[in-house]
Amino acid sequence: MQKSGRLDTRGCLIRAAVDLLWERSYQAASVGELCTRANAKKGSFYHFFPSKTDLAIAAIEASWAATREAVFDPISKSGKGGMDQLRALVEEIDRFQTTTKKRKRAFLGCPFGSLGQEMAHQDERIRKALDEVFSAHCVYIQGALELAESNGEIPPGDSRQRAENVFAFLEGALLVAKVANDPEKFRRIASAIATVAAR
Repeated sequence: MQKSGRLDTRGCLIRAAVDLLWERSYQAASVGELCTRANAKKGSFYHFFPSKTDLAIAAIEASWAATREAVFDPISKSGKGGMDQLRALVEEIDRFQTTTKKRKRAFLGCPFGSLGQEMAHQDERIRKALDEVFSAHCVYIQGALELAESNGEIPPGDSRQRAENVFAFLEGALLVAKVANDPEKFRRIASAIATVAAR
């Protein structure tokens, strides 16, 4: 029972970090606030995580695992054509962000992108963790683009570079919508995904 309790506390701390780092920022989310959100004592925090950086990395990994399982894996295994997979990705992002805005009363954008903008030059370990997540996004996008090319939906090209272009395009669309606090901004910009994918 004690082991189970420790695992529950660790999971609550990670969940709190996922939420607070996205809703606010790494710098704004203090250890005390993270513990309060997780209903955990500071002693428990430092039992599981030597530092806030370690908790942030665990949150990044947990958030990407959940996103991969809920969004990327189902889309890639859906049997849809490559371009339809990319459109499905846009739809899932839009659905998630719109639902979140209703709950949080703010368009929060990409949790990985927001953290990267804040911490890429502040903490090398966080930067590396986010870079791995960005690369993993691109692997899925590249798979969709290669399928689209093989089906004649887009002309031949460098699928890896195209994947990076599409990923950057979506991240940019999310940032613009976050600043505007307007999901419609994302929808309008992201509707051009087919044009970006074919370049």
